[in-house]
Amino acid sequence: MSARSTPAAIAVLLLAACSGDGHDNDNDNKTSYQAEIRRTSWGIPHVVADDEASLGFGIAYAYAQDNVCSIAEKFMSLRGERSRHFGPGKQDAQAPLPENIASDYAQRLIQHDGAVQAYWQAQTPEVRALHTGWVAGYNRFLKDSGPGGLPAACRNAAWVREIDHTDLVRLMRYYATLNGLSGQPAALAAAQPPGAEPAVAEAKAAARREPRLAQALPRRPRTASNGVAFGRAASENGRGLLLGNPHFPWSGIERMYQLHLTLPGRMDVMGATLPGLPAVGIGFTRDFAWTHTTSNAARSTFYRLELDPADATRYRVDGISKPMVRRHVEIEVLGADGRLVRQARDFYATEFGPVVVVAGTMDWSATAAYAMRDMNVDNHRMVAQWHAMNRARSLAELKAANLRIVGNPWNTTLAADKDGRTLFMDVTPVPNLPARKLADCQVPEFESLVPAGIWVLDGRTAACHWDQDPRAPQPGVLPADQLPVLERDDYVHNANDSAWLTQPAAPLVGPTPVANLVGQPPSLRTRSGLTQIEDRLAGRDGQPGRRISLRQVQDLVMNNRVHLAELVLDDLLQLCRPGQPLATEAGSPCPALAAWHRRAELDAGIGYGYFEALQPYLQDHPEVWRLPYDPQDPLHTPRGLKVDDAAVASALQAALREAVAQTHAAGWTPGRTWGEVQGATRGGVRVPVHGGSELLGIYNAMYAEASAPGEREVLEGASYLQAVGFDADGPHAQALLAYSQSDNPDSPHFKDQTERFSRKDWIVLPFTEEQIRSDPGYRRLVLKQ
Repeated sequence: MSARSTPAAIAVLLLAACSGDGHDNDNDNKTSYQAEIRRTSWGIPHVVADDEASLGFGIAYAYAQDNVCSIAEKFMSLRGERSRHFGPGKQDAQAPLPENIASDYAQRLIQHDGAVQAYWQAQTPEVRALHTGWVAGYNRFLKDSGPGGLPAACRNAAWVREIDHTDLVRLMRYYATLNGLSGQPAALAAAQPPGAEPAVAEAKAAARREPRLAQALPRRPRTASNGVAFGRAASENGRGLLLGNPHFPWSGIERMYQLHLTLPGRMDVMGATLPGLPAVGIGFTRDFAWTHTTSNAARSTFYRLELDPADATRYRVDGISKPMVRRHVEIEVLGADGRLVRQARDFYATEFGPVVVVAGTMDWSATAAYAMRDMNVDNHRMVAQWHAMNRARSLAELKAANLRIVGNPWNTTLAADKDGRTLFMDVTPVPNLPARKLADCQVPEFESLVPAGIWVLDGRTAACHWDQDPRAPQPGVLPADQLPVLERDDYVHNANDSAWLTQPAAPLVGPTPVANLVGQPPSLRTRSGLTQIEDRLAGRDGQPGRRISLRQVQDLVMNNRVHLAELVLDDLLQLCRPGQPLATEAGSPCPALAAWHRRAELDAGIGYGYFEALQPYLQDHPEVWRLPYDPQDPLHTPRGLKVDDAAVASALQAALREAVAQTHAAGWTPGRTWGEVQGATRGGVRVPVHGGSELLGIYNAMYAEASAPGEREVLEGASYLQAVGFDADGPHAQALLAYSQSDNPDSPHFKDQTERFSRKDWIVLPFTEEQIRSDPGYRRLVLKQ
C-alpha cells in the first residue's frame, strides 16, 4: 500500500475478502532443503544451513519436536476453527459470546484472505524463503511422526494437519497485532448494531453492576519485560553487558523457545524467539547482544463515532453521512450432540478502523459507536526486521536496520556491544499524531486512560486522522527520525514505561505523547530497577566498587526485592510500637511483618502475604503517602506513609486487619512459605517459583492465580532470562528459560530449566563450535528433503 492510500481504502482492505489465497508460485518452488540440527544440553537446537529456506526448514523441525501440539492448535485457532473442534467454549458472564466463538469471529476478521495476500506480496525473497522452508520443515515433522506418534495432547487430533504458507502468515500477523486487535477478540466479536442481539444488552447490564468493568479495556499490554544494557563507563571490564528479562505466558503459543541459527559467513546468532518466527527474537552475536521490552508507545487508537440518527450503521464525518463497510462472516460450531451448526454475523468497519464494543465502556448505541485502528494490521515488515537484526554485523548496523525498516511491532530494543557501547530504540510503528492534534481530538471522558497508552479520539472530523508523511514506511506512521533513540556509554534501561526515563541523567522528551508520554509516574518495577542500578554505580549498595559485573546483573532480576516494602514497611511497623492497638491484639500481623526480609523469596513467610494483600489499598488511597509524586523526582516519589496522622494511622490499621483476613481466607496460613504457595505444576510435580507481583515493585515479575486453597499456579512472568557479557574471546552468555524448552510432559526438557530457575541456577550457553561439540548433551541430525 502506498503512502497515499486513503483511510477509506484501509477500511475496505481490513474487511473485504479478496479473491485468491495469496500464493505466489514463483517464490514457493523450492523443493529441496538440507539443515543440520545439533542439540546441546537442555534441548537447545543449533541449526546450520546454507540458505534461508533450509534454515527455516531446520527451525521448524526442531521446534515441532518439542512443542508441536501448541503450535498446531494455534494454526487451527487462527483459521477461525476453535468452535468447530472444541465447541463454543466458556461463557463469561460479562461477555456476549462464548470464548471460542468470539475468537473465531475475531480471527476471520483480522486474518482474511486479502490481509494474508497483502502480507505475502510485501515480503523480500529471503523472508519468503524463511517462511516456505519453515512450512516444509513443520510438514516434514508431521509426516515423520504420523498422527499416532504425536504427544498425547494432540495425538490423532483432527485439528493437527499439514499447513501452507498462509498458516504461518496468519501467525506472524497475530504476533504483530498481539497488543492491538488480536488482543481484543471479545471487543471485535461483540460489535453488533443496537438491538441486533439481546446478549449484548445483558452484557451492558452486567457491566453497570460491576464498576470495575470500565477497566475491561486493557490498561497494560499482554506482554511485558525488563531490559538493561551497560556500557564501558559502567561495566566491570569496560565492555558491553546486557540483561534481557521478557515477561510472557508460561503456556501456549507465546512461550519463547531457545535456539542458535547459523548461515556460514552470513549469520551466527543465538537466543530465543516466539514459536514460528524464523529468526532469533532476543539474543546475541559475536559482536553485540540485544533484548526487547514491550513499548509504552501507542500502536493503535480508538475513535468515537457520531452515528446517523436514521441508521446506526452509518457514521458522520464533517457532517457527511457515510456507510460502514459490512462483512458477512460464517463459522461452524460443534454442538453438544456432536453435530456442526453454522453461525453467521455481519461486522462493520469505518475509515477509522473496525467497530468494537467494550460493554459499559465503549458501547454501540443509536447515537455513538467506537472504532479501533491498529497500526500493525498493515505492518508486514516484522520478520524482515528480525532477519535484518540477526544478520547485522555491528551495533551501528543493528540501529540502521531498525531505522530503515521500522518493522518491530511493539518492542523497544536495548543493546550493548563488545566495545562497550549501548543503544536504546523505541522504533516501532506509531501513529503520526502531533501533540497539538491530540489536544484538539482527545475525547475528554477518556483522558484517564492516557497514562496506560490508550487514546480515544473524536471521529466526527477527518482532521483527527493520523497524519501522513512520505518518509514513513506505511500510511499514518511517524518517520523513524522522530522516534526515541539514545546511545550511551553508561547504561540504558526500560521496564515498559515510556522512553522518557530510559536514562535518568538524560531524559528523553518528544516527539509526541503517543510515542513518548513524559512526566507520568513510572511503575514500581521501573523504580526498583533504576534505583538498584543507580545505587550500584554510586557505591551505595554496600558492595565494593562502582561498576557492575555479570553476577550483579543476574542478581538485579533474581534478588526478588520488594520495592514497595522498601518505601513503606518501616512506617507500617510504626503502627506496631508498644501502645498501638495492632501491637497486642490477637492475630496481629506485626510479628510476621517484622520478621519478613522484604523479598519475594521461596522462604518468605506470611508477612509477605499480608503485605501483598495490603497493596491494593495503598494503590487506591494516594492520600496516605507522606511524599506525593513529584515529576522532578520520579524515582523517589511517592514514598513514606503519614502514620503520624491519626486518621491515616487508623485507616492503615484497619486495612492491615483486612489484609490478614484475606490472606488466611485464601488458604495461606501461618507457618507456610511463599515457595509452598506459588509454583508451577510439571507432570504432577510442584516446582516452587520465586518472584511476585510487579505492583509491589518486584523486578522478577510473576503473575499467578489460585489453583487450590493456599496455592497459586504461575501463568505468566519471567520467561527467557539472558545475561550476556563480552571479553577478548567474544560473548559469554548465561540464560534460563523459566518454563523449560518443551511443553510435552514426556520430554526430558519439560521441567529441567524450571527446576534450575527455582534454584536460581543459570545455564551457560554454548556458542562457539568448540563449545557446542564439547557439550555433554551434544547430538547431531542432518535433515534432508
